[in-house]
Amino acid sequence: MKFGSLPEIRNPEYDLMSFEEIDEIRKKVAAGKLVVIIKENELFLYLNQMRKKYRLCLKVVQNSYFIGFPLSLLFLFINWKISPILFILSIIVQICNRKLAKKFIFNQCVEDRVFLKFALAVGLLKLRERK
Repeated sequence: MKFGSLPEIRNPEYDLMSFEEIDEIRKKVAAGKLVVIIKENELFLYLNQMRKKYRLCLKVVQNSYFIGFPLSLLFLFINWKISPILFILSIIVQICNRKLAKKFIFNQCVEDRVFLKFALAVGLLKLRERK
């Protein structure tokens, strides 16, 4: 995807669905009848399409990682005992951020049918029947 371009529609069958059909999918997802599989490599790609509360939380946690990692390198020269702690904390924060992103994407899909339709159409999500 080029900078400033619209996301590519990978699943046109979802894009052409009516919102009544999307509401049925959303109800099944909320009830646990359908499993939502989220693409790992696109967790933060569509962050701006999410609700503000989710977007801000993810950005703050992501920024704390971007600050914590260089600080761990800086503290290597200032106080080497603090540097490994900051490094480990920054890795833990990044892992938590990925888990939060999955949780927020799922919540957004249950709450907002427009986002669910968008996420299915661009291929951020895949649906599977629960066994």
